[in-house]
Amino acid sequence: MNKKISLGLAIAIAALVAAVAVIFTYNYALERFNSMISSVSDKEENYTRISELDTFVRASYIGLMDERLLLDSILEGYTAGIGDKYAEYFTAAETQAMSTNDTGYTVGLGISYEPDGSGYILITDVTTDSDAETLGLQTGDIITAVNNTDVIHFSAGYEEATALMKGDEGTKVKLYVKRTAEDGVAEYFDVELEAKRFEIVTVFTSVFDTVGYIKITAFNDRTDDELSEAIDSVISEGAESLIFDIRDNPGGSIATLEGALDRILGAGDIVTAYYKDSETVVVKTTEAEVINMPMAVLMNERTTGTAELFASALKDNAGAQLVGVTTAGKGMLQETHKLGSGGSIRLSVAYLKTSSKRDFDRIGIKPDFEVKLPEGVVLSDINEAARLTQDTQLVKAIEVAGTF
Repeated sequence: MNKKISLGLAIAIAALVAAVAVIFTYNYALERFNSMISSVSDKEENYTRISELDTFVRASYIGLMDERLLLDSILEGYTAGIGDKYAEYFTAAETQAMSTNDTGYTVGLGISYEPDGSGYILITDVTTDSDAETLGLQTGDIITAVNNTDVIHFSAGYEEATALMKGDEGTKVKLYVKRTAEDGVAEYFDVELEAKRFEIVTVFTSVFDTVGYIKITAFNDRTDDELSEAIDSVISEGAESLIFDIRDNPGGSIATLEGALDRILGAGDIVTAYYKDSETVVVKTTEAEVINMPMAVLMNERTTGTAELFASALKDNAGAQLVGVTTAGKGMLQETHKLGSGGSIRLSVAYLKTSSKRDFDRIGIKPDFEVKLPEGVVLSDINEAARLTQDTQLVKAIEVAGTF
């Protein structure tokens, strides 16, 4: 039986519902306001602490301060405190160098270097056919001064000295060099180098009987073309199966992976990125043709990021066998944001999953055949002649690729 309610009661109920809605809305708004006030208050406290420190230092420090170095150090410290293990802050000079590396070219003096224990600059590599090589610089030489200033006399030491060595194309830099002979006698000389543009070659090939070997050292904007040429080259030399060696490969821009895989795989979604509020396929191959050859992939604990995705894509979509040890496990996508100062910050913005929806962050990609190098053998120290005796991972990969 239906019961009728009076008009007065209906009005009272409606008023009660409206009042409850207002109360909930008010409480939510108040909570949001308090949260915002707390955030503003926290920020104000942080800025006050920095200002207090800065005021004291400027009033009391007896030395000279480099304002640019100070700001870079503050931004670097902030980035380190985020909690993102892959986050990095780059100075303006580092940002410029990084952007040229991604394009497959680099601007530099033709030398690689690192800090020496003495506080000076140790040359670790000299680029073939560079002015540095022509002028006689060698691995192991020590740079003691840059542009007439002793390295250890720069206020920021190594960092400031090497910043002068990272200028634009055409920049000239004078280096003072110390070379110590085997008998301990030191020789001193100076050279003037001009910053030039160098191609970064990332793909190298060999053929072992009927197995084509392709080494990929990194992924940049030129890797896809180099890889396509490499595949054609080893096939023309009689290769009937392929090995892709991505050991020690630090990865690179994920955008470069699409072109590299397009030459090998058929059409399909390869990598999906999971952002805070969305899901996006970030690597999609388009070619209908698939390389129908047995494949193996060599990988190790320093196979990272984009390189891990390359290995996984070949396994999932081309049946490649993975040989070596579990990879680094960098399954997060980083984006680089350029700042107004010319510097930039690289930040993790999404988790990555393979075409088989595999989550490999902090886990890595596991090999089908786990093979470790012999005790005491370091991959970078194995020369051409010793590869088939000392490189047990390569030997296994040749066996696997040749017996599919």
